[in-house]
Amino acid sequence: MVSDEFVQREILRLARNNHKSACISTRRISAFYNVPEARIRRQLTALAEQKKIRLTGWDGHAQRAYSEWASAEDFVNSHADGGHFHVDLLD
Repeated sequence: MVSDEFVQREILRLARNNHKSACISTRRISAFYNVPEARIRRQLTALAEQKKIRLTGWDGHAQRAYSEWASAEDFVNSHADGGHFHVDLLD
């Protein structure tokens, strides 16, 4: 079983390998590690709330920062983005 900590480390590794910024596909990570996509999204929101990353996603109309979404659950349950999110590492 893949732990939540492992998922978070993988997200941070992907961003680090791309010069502190990455486009993350939650569908690909989900399929690769055989974990639910919602779990990957929850770990993205956890990292954003811990101020380790800046997270943006498509809300159906425009790119919007995670902090501007009504709630973490709205962000996790949104499927307008096709599973793609932009992640910037924060120092």
